[in-house]
Amino acid sequence: MTLADAITCARAGGSDGFACLFQATIPNVWLAAAMLGCPQCGSIVTQIYRNAQQSISSLRSPSDLRVWMGRICYEVLLRQPDSTGQMIPSLTGVLRETYAVMKELPRQERLALLLMCGEGCSAPQAAEILAVPDIEIKRAMRRARQTIAAAMKQKDQNCNTSWLIAQLAELRAAQAAADAAVQQQILRCVQTGEDYVAPVQEVQETVPATPDEQPKPEEKNGFFQKLFRSRRFG
Repeated sequence: MTLADAITCARAGGSDGFACLFQATIPNVWLAAAMLGCPQCGSIVTQIYRNAQQSISSLRSPSDLRVWMGRICYEVLLRQPDSTGQMIPSLTGVLRETYAVMKELPRQERLALLLMCGEGCSAPQAAEILAVPDIEIKRAMRRARQTIAAAMKQKDQNCNTSWLIAQLAELRAAQAAADAAVQQQILRCVQTGEDYVAPVQEVQETVPATPDEQPKPEEKNGFFQKLFRSRRFG
């Protein structure tokens, strides 16, 4: 199904069309939630897609998808507390080190990086999504690049735009692979209206070992029997 077909299908109320749009946009939305340090990412992303489902009639064509979804996404994400980014599972090597720098950038710089290098927005498109002057986006992007370049200088990395775009693409792929099951649960919750419930990590209950100085009942009985036998009445 092409994006154009998916939009037509979704606007007509087709679940397959909305699922196609979800799969096309979830990598960027999920990465943005992680990099901006949003708590309870699953619930927040579920809300983003419920908002998208409710306003699907305003989406006209694939060329509108980036800005349309961006507005819906960042309207919700920017209401969350400003925090450092969350770690993404399974990152190694240079990618892990690069992301460690990215997630600590000021929020405005992370936003510019996500929109311009992660989603391929132009400065005017990013400015339209965030409702700020495009000069602010350009300045934030320049500061982000300078900070990342300084941090990665020891690795002899050329932190140009192409390299940053490639890093964001690898981050999306790594996160999508790690959280595929969660993303499918989000889609199901959006389509069915169910509440999103975050997976609970199973915790094994440990039973404290009996200290050596506390003998078992049978050991106590043996001890007192020996004591009684050793102290016979004469």
